[in-house]
Amino acid sequence: MNCRKIFATLCIVIAIAGCDKENDNLVNPLTSEQFPQVITFDDEGDGDLEDADEFSFVLKLNDRVDPEGSELGGKIIPLKSDAIVSFEIKEFEGFSNTADYILDAKAFFEVDDCTTSEDLGIDLGLLFDPSTGKGTVRFPADVEEIEIAFETDEDYFDDNDLNDSERSITLVITKVENTADNVTFNSSAEFKYEILDDEAIHGDWEMDISNAAQFDAFKNLFSLVNEDIADLDAADVEKIEISIEYNEVKVVIELKELEEEDDCGNIELVNKVIEIEAEIEELTTQSKNGEIEFVGEIEKDNGGVEEFVYKGDFIITGSVLQLVLTGEYDGTENGPEILEFEK
Repeated sequence: MNCRKIFATLCIVIAIAGCDKENDNLVNPLTSEQFPQVITFDDEGDGDLEDADEFSFVLKLNDRVDPEGSELGGKIIPLKSDAIVSFEIKEFEGFSNTADYILDAKAFFEVDDCTTSEDLGIDLGLLFDPSTGKGTVRFPADVEEIEIAFETDEDYFDDNDLNDSERSITLVITKVENTADNVTFNSSAEFKYEILDDEAIHGDWEMDISNAAQFDAFKNLFSLVNEDIADLDAADVEKIEISIEYNEVKVVIELKELEEEDDCGNIELVNKVIEIEAEIEELTTQSKNGEIEFVGEIEKDNGGVEEFVYKGDFIITGSVLQLVLTGEYDGTENGPEILEFEK
């Protein structure tokens, strides 16, 4: 072998040795199946009025890569064995002892639209101590999410005063135990439940549809986002209601016309409704007057989505809510209109 060949061979050996040394610190990336399953809260929070007799939160599994590739955005892959989830009340505002407000608790999951695990006698082994705020629950295999509902004392917060301080409960997950699955929890996630004051703007408010000026003002304002409203006569309508809920506004027109509704096999005659839903962007709370803005979406004929916005001011006098609103949608603006509702 001549010198050139010997030299070339040595270079190849040195190069290979160098590559091996460089690869010593490389780490192979994990496949999607090797990442842990994550249990977390379905929402960051919720709220209801002072006289609500329960509240609940949902624990769910995070989406993962669909192994079949049919769901490009990911899908929930249920656990293969049960997990025990520990949770607790991290903090609370507005009262000194949670046991005075929370009376009992239950846990369940939906089997289908008409059946829950409770209906089938399935026990999720929920343990919860209202005095300490600590609890554990079984998260079953082959289930995507479970719900924990707390029975509350509906008279505890219910009063006739406008409260100017926060009343809330914040929960966190503290531990997940499972010996067969690679499963953990989102340690930064929290769920906050807020008690809403019905002396302020939250709650259900009904319009006097016999007032022709008010009925016309309502039609002018909301026909902007639903053309069926423009053709309504007062004789067609049973009631008009606006509900200011936790983070959401619902406008409901209940018609006198009836339709059949299948309630899990029970056929009932119910009033047809036209409903507009929107998320609250701005709202003055714990006050008899302030600002309100809510935003919704409408799907266009071309498959796209466009936002509508209603914003303005409100004032509450006695049991009457007066709204001064302007609506904007698709380059058109309606209003301002003055609407009055009564609780």
